[in-house]
Amino acid sequence: MTRETEAAEDPRSQDAVDVSDAQAVRRWCEALGTTDEALLKAVQKVGPRVDRIKSYLGAGGNAADQADG
Repeated sequence: MTRETEAAEDPRSQDAVDVSDAQAVRRWCEALGTTDEALLKAVQKVGPRVDRIKSYLGAGGNAADQADG
């Protein structure tokens, strides 16, 4: 289990996604069950903290479904 997977499964995790590291983005996408596009949009909207990203993505893990504004 990767650190990203452990953080993704911990509802209290305040780990941060490093969007400047392509390999880290790939691992976070896998851990969160989302695409890189959805992950990067979530980071733009709520910042890099995993707990906030998970909340933004919701159960479906698809930021494209989120309403802007």
